[in-house]
Amino acid sequence: MRRSEAQAGESPLKTSPDHRLSGSARPAASGGSLRKKSTPKKRLRVVVLHNLKKHAPADKPHPADAFAELDSESNIAAYAKALRAAGHHVVGVAGNPDLFRRLRRLKVDICFNTCEGYRGDAREAQVPAILEMMGIPYTGGKVTCLANTLDKAATKRILQAYGLPTPAFQEFPHADLPVDKDLHFPLFVKPNREGTGIGIDTQSLVRNEDQLRAKVAYILKEYGGTALVEEYIPGRDITCGLVGNLTAHDAGQPVPDLRDTPRLPGGGLDWNGIHIFPISEVDHSRIPDMDPYYSYAVKALSLEDYPFFCPAPIPDAIADEVIQLTLETFRVTRCLDFARVDFRLHEGQGLKPYIVEINALPGVTPISDLTLCAQSEGWTYDQLIQSVLEAGAKRYGLIPDGREAADSEKPAGPAESDP
Repeated sequence: MRRSEAQAGESPLKTSPDHRLSGSARPAASGGSLRKKSTPKKRLRVVVLHNLKKHAPADKPHPADAFAELDSESNIAAYAKALRAAGHHVVGVAGNPDLFRRLRRLKVDICFNTCEGYRGDAREAQVPAILEMMGIPYTGGKVTCLANTLDKAATKRILQAYGLPTPAFQEFPHADLPVDKDLHFPLFVKPNREGTGIGIDTQSLVRNEDQLRAKVAYILKEYGGTALVEEYIPGRDITCGLVGNLTAHDAGQPVPDLRDTPRLPGGGLDWNGIHIFPISEVDHSRIPDMDPYYSYAVKALSLEDYPFFCPAPIPDAIADEVIQLTLETFRVTRCLDFARVDFRLHEGQGLKPYIVEINALPGVTPISDLTLCAQSEGWTYDQLIQSVLEAGAKRYGLIPDGREAADSEKPAGPAESDP
């Protein structure tokens, strides 16, 4: 997620006792996390690709939250500063229709991609498609991954195909579609191809068909695309993030049972080149006047007012299942380098985790959820950004991996110059 620009000057993390509750009694692994280990140093020519909110199209009226996923200049400066701290040469380039021409004029080793896109049903995949065509390495998911994971209904069909738990759902291309007889109220309605809580508000939780039709019609009119309707999971909002990549061997088979794998302090985990951060939870009890789910209003809270636990105070058995599901979701949706998976823990089913969505291009601003999870474990912001770049660079063979190759790709070399 990317929180509002109004918070850009705030401290990256405010530590207090209720922010740092212990969620696990399991003995921790000795030593530090993946990021603490020495990594071969190589200076790379890095292009930070971005979409600024101030450049969003003004061709028609948009809801106030329509461009909440887009970046601010302060965020771009933070990414670049973190990468330069590792010795890399960094320039920023906008991910707009002029991108092809701009990249042809630069010598690029790898792009640090943060582009959400401005329009289109696969907007997050547009810049990666250009980079694939040009043969330029980049961080994050590939074209198919980002197209599928932006489309929440497509993601859920993938999860269902692999037997992973996700709320029952129906996709609505129009408001008069008959409601699936297998769906049971209360239901939850949101845009199918948006993130950062966009379009999620007090009216998203519907208890009858009239409310459902009204909310679906509103979503279709204001946000376009289709509306996603899910069975509402009463319970707790948690999220689990990671950096790193699966090996080719691990990507081809289900994630093994990791319950006996030693945990790091705070409940994180290192496994075969992937680092899982401590699980975070939104503490809705501290905002009783707001929606009891992760709405846009909750996500837009200032960091000072944002109520969260990290690590989340959940039983070890539930944390084990969440970590297992996070890795398997990362695998089956073919994510790369980093990701964050959002869950609801069903309070009526013994806190059974249900996968709400995977963020294959998660926010990594100084106040994003993934950043807060990393900082709760003692990482600096620079270490998080550098780890994402390192994961991508290892995948392309730009720096040594030390494991079986996570992908068979080879570095493309400098981009061709204009004649």
